[in-house]
Order: sequence, then structure tokens, then C-alpha cells
Amino acid sequence: MKKFLLTLSAAALSAIAVNGQTRLSLYEEFSGENCGPCAAYNPGLWSLLSANTSKVMLIKYQVPIPSAGPIYNAYRTISDARRSYYGVTSAPFGIQNGNEVSGNVANYTQANINASVVNTAPFTIAVTHTWNAAGDSITANVTITSPAAYTPAGANLNLRIALIEHLSYCAAPGNNGEKEFHNVVREMYPDANGTPLPNSWTMSQTQSITVSGKVPSRVDKSNDDALVVVWIQNDATKNIVQAAKSVHVALPLDAALTACTAPILACANGTASVPSTATLTNTGTAPMTAATIYYKLDNGAYASTSWTGTIAPGGNATVSIPTLTMTAGSHVIYDSVALPNGSADINGINNVNSVNVTVLDETPVAMPVSTDFENGGLLPTNWNLFDEDGNTANWLLRATNGHNSSIYALMHANYAYQAGEVNYAILPTAALPAGSKALDFYVAYAPYTLNAPENDKLEIVYSTNCGGTWTSVWSSMGADLATHEATTAQFVPAADDWKLKSIDMSGVPTGAILAFRATSDYGNNLYIDDVNLRSGIPTGVRGNVVAAQQISLFPNPATASATLEFTLSSSSKVVVSVLDALGRTVSVIADATLQQGAQRFTVPTSALAAGVYNIAIRTEEGLSTRRLSVVK
Repeated sequence: MKKFLLTLSAAALSAIAVNGQTRLSLYEEFSGENCGPCAAYNPGLWSLLSANTSKVMLIKYQVPIPSAGPIYNAYRTISDARRSYYGVTSAPFGIQNGNEVSGNVANYTQANINASVVNTAPFTIAVTHTWNAAGDSITANVTITSPAAYTPAGANLNLRIALIEHLSYCAAPGNNGEKEFHNVVREMYPDANGTPLPNSWTMSQTQSITVSGKVPSRVDKSNDDALVVVWIQNDATKNIVQAAKSVHVALPLDAALTACTAPILACANGTASVPSTATLTNTGTAPMTAATIYYKLDNGAYASTSWTGTIAPGGNATVSIPTLTMTAGSHVIYDSVALPNGSADINGINNVNSVNVTVLDETPVAMPVSTDFENGGLLPTNWNLFDEDGNTANWLLRATNGHNSSIYALMHANYAYQAGEVNYAILPTAALPAGSKALDFYVAYAPYTLNAPENDKLEIVYSTNCGGTWTSVWSSMGADLATHEATTAQFVPAADDWKLKSIDMSGVPTGAILAFRATSDYGNNLYIDDVNLRSGIPTGVRGNVVAAQQISLFPNPATASATLEFTLSSSSKVVVSVLDALGRTVSVIADATLQQGAQRFTVPTSALAAGVYNIAIRTEEGLSTRRLSVVK
């Protein structure tokens, strides 16, 4: 009897091996170009999925969570339909095979992928696609085979077909800093509802389906990841039983302008003659020997220049654009390529590129150079905001709580800008006199966290070669720059958050240009206001009246209470607060004007939960903190 059972088991396993098909899972992600957590988690998700390409396929829908971005706005219909189908209300949100696993993409693991692969599929799917001659239509050919009978109870099977694309941008299209968007769904054929399939299949049954549809003009057909993905989904349960993808179909002839060109900073007395280049790339399969490059400045008319040579498939060449004359201020040079080898280019989405140009007027203006930024929402004359990497993250003129109850101030949005983002607020070129000179300004800044403050930085820099190199005169960052205690909310200054800085500019040479340089460490917002470049010595700005080396806090850790001692170098308004790990005020120990000399306070801790707190000592001149551990 035992021998018979073993033989039967072996036969059953053999049957499973013959009839069971390798399953390609489908992972559908709902993400947004304005979604901060999406930018944080998507690189890790892509790393996981790209290491499992034989097991799982990613497709992505850009959604308006927390707000609509340009990728979503370009074509909402499909994203809205699929979001409604699953009832998705948050991002980044992922769903494997329709109903197997769902939730925040940060929780998706290798174990989830492996668990799905062990489930064999009831179908095999083969899919190919072709572009029409004009490049504005696509045809998908799908062949579905059922190696074994398949008749699920209550089934409602549909075949869904999606055109996907890898989107890559020089500048982040949304406000979360993302520039790479993998496998974004651009269209579905015939629509998001799909094509009905039989709900009962016999062994070896085969069905071929051909679907054609328009290709959105925004799709780059030369993209290696412009593919068709298909899947069979049971709408009764939302379960996806099998998926497949096509292979890339190269275009025979396609010209592109591909380089992400860094912004140009130029200087002039009146007007500047600015040269530029365009990177011409052959993204087709045939050699390219000729093309026409069109170019224009701002909203002017296009002019053209011809290019001839030889570019192999996948190669590129640098084409010089004739010098353009422009006035001081911000400009854009637009380039476009057409007529590769004298023929029409059917893939227009990769034909246009641009470069930003900032022209500084070097004509010296008399000292003092000052502004309160109260110019009706416009930058003061001859001020320039220079975005060093051209990604559109820059200094911003914001209507906010400015210094001295004013409306406007300059803001660097470190709360939103990725670490390493560098930008310049460039002052008008001043006729710097010999001798003493100073730069006065007000600053407001809060760190994001107290325990490990991000080192957002503010510097005063100058250049004698039109921004080719910069020399730092003054620098402050992180906790040293702070004028307000840490907050995990976006920092907006209150009246008492503004602090005066007065910097010695005596070493800056005549003819130099001056700038505020901000470097984000993905911390919190930084503001400057009421700038005044003048002759004379720096204003006597006091340092913090609480000397850091004269602060003591004991016992630490504490149970019932702790004692705080510090020394004031002069009389000052003092607020002593207990802050939790998120920077929220738990209690206020003191709020009074104190006289110069030694100070001593008891910090009650018996009512506090165990954990780490910060004792903040705020004076009229700055902020000092000490960490306190509470144990029970």
C-alpha cells in the first residue's frame, strides 16, 4: 500500500510539472511626483524589483497624492480608473497580483515575491508590439494558451494591455525631487476595462488577440523601456493569474537632443554674447549622416543650422549653436532637431532640449546696496537667483512673515530640497570701495530635529570670474545657524525668530560679485531679509549670552527632577523649555528677563514618560540646547 501511494504521489507531481506554468507576478504601484515618501521609498523598491525581473513586473500609475503633478495631469484617465478599481487613497501604495499583498511599498519584501512565484499559472502569454509608419499608433499582438483545463467558479476574466515607459528628467517635474520614474503606464488598450476573455478554458486552448490604439505624443518610442505589459485579471476577485511583457522595438531612424545641460552664468556690461552647444544623439538603428538643428532665445523666432557627419546607432555628437546676444537677466535657449538624413522624424518627444542662462550686469552700482524685498512680489532690480544644477529647486521670493512685520523674504526650502542642493542669491554688482565694508542681513532658520540636526548651510561668497569659482567669506550651519527650536513642521518664522547678522566684507576685492549660497541637507526652511551691503565696520552683534561651556544639567539620566545651571554674560529675556524628541514643547520652566550672572532651575521629570528630551534655553541672541534622558 505504501509503495502504491508513493507512486501515485510521483505521478501527481509529474502532472503538476507538465501543466503548471511559470508565473510572472505583476506589482502595481500608485506613486506621485509631489509625494515625499514616494521619493524616499521608490529607489529601494526599484532595487528589489529589478533584482527579480524573472519573477515580478512593475508598472506604475502616477496619482494626485498629495497633489496633482505634471505626469499625472498629462493623462489622468488610466490612473484614475485603476486607483478607483482598487480603492487606493494613499501613496506610495503597491498591490501584488491584484489581491495577494498590498500596502505601503516600504513593506514589500523578497518574501512576498518568492511566495507568489511558487503558485503556478494557468496560462502562458506571448506578446509583441509594432509601431505604425507615422509613429502615432501601436498594435499589440497577444497569444494566450491554457495548457490545462481552467474553469474557476464565478470568474470574470479580462485581458488588460498597457503601454509603459521609463521617464527620466533633467529637472524634477514635481516637488519631491524625483527625476526617475520606472515603468509608468502611459495608455491602456482599448481602455482600463480591458478585453473580455472566456471564463472556461479547455486543455491546450489558444486565443489570439490583436489590439491597436493611439500612442500619446508624449511617449518616447526610442526608449528601451517603452514596452507593452499584459495581464489576465479576474474582476470577480481582482486576482491576476498571469502577466507578460513585450520586448523593445527599435526605430530605424530617430534623432534626439539628449544632454542635461548645466545652466550658464554669464556677465556683461549691457549685453552678453553667449555660446552654447547641443548634444545630437542617434537613437535609431541606422547611421545618421545629416540633421537640422533649430534654436531660439526665449520667445523669439527659430533660426537653424545644418549638421552633417556620421553618428553610429547609439552614438552622439556635440553641435555648436551660433552665439546669441542677450541682456541682463534670466533667459532660455531652446534647441530642436529635425530631418534626420533628410527624412521626417516620427519620434518627436525627444527632439527638444533647453538650457537656462543667467546674465549678470557687471555695471557697478553705488553703495549702499540694500533691499527689504518689498517689491510687490518681484525680485529687486539686478538681483538674480541662480539654480546651479538647473533642477528648478532654487531660492524663492515668498510672501511670509518677513523681518520687522514685512511681507516678503527670500526662502531656501530645505524642507523639500534634497541633500546637496546648492543655489545662489546674487546681489547687484557693487562699486566696492577700499577699506572697511560690511554686509548686514536678518536670518531665520529652524532645524528639523534637535537630536541630530541636519546641517543646512548658509554662506556669504564672492567670485571674481563670473561664478567660475566662489570664495566663502562667512558660513554657518545646523544648530549654529538656528534662530528657533527644531520643528518637524515646515518652518515659518515668527517676529522673534529673525536675528541680525553683520559680516565683515573688507577682504572682498573690488569688482567681485557677492551672493548668499544655500546648501540643503534636507532639513528645514531658511529665510533671509533686509539685506544691506555698506561701507563701514560690522555692527556689534552679540553672541549668545549663554556660554555653551557654562551650561550644566544633572543628574542625567534623571528620574524625579534635574537641575539646570548656566551663566548669562548680560541681562536678557530668557525662555527655558522642555522639548520632546519631535521638538514639541512639553513644559516651560522659565519665561522672564534675567540679570547677568549664574542661573539655576529645577526641571521636574516625574510626570514625563521615559525617553529623550531637550532642554532649550532661548535668549534674545540665540538658542542653546542640552539633551536630557528620563528613566523610570
